[in-house]
Amino acid sequence: MINEVFWSNNLKCQVKQISKRMARKLWDEGREIYLQTSNMRFDNIWQPPMPSKKDYSFIDYTFDLVCCSYETNSCDNERGKYIHFFIKVE
Repeated sequence: MINEVFWSNNLKCQVKQISKRMARKLWDEGREIYLQTSNMRFDNIWQPPMPSKKDYSFIDYTFDLVCCSYETNSCDNERGKYIHFFIKVE
């Protein structure tokens, strides 16, 4: 995992890659995380990162459900088989 902070032109802020365990913890706290397939850069114009936040009061989303759905729809051999998680650096 990359432990460096870099500038995101899409979000106009700094972002940092985090582990799945940390992403789950931040999800439970209600913080916004970003999901991106493993072979794509964060600032990719063809497939931007998907923001996700645990504030959907009308649907019972879980962290595992969001990850499974994203892997099913976005991950493949070309874009990457795994999810990388990112968070804004404050």
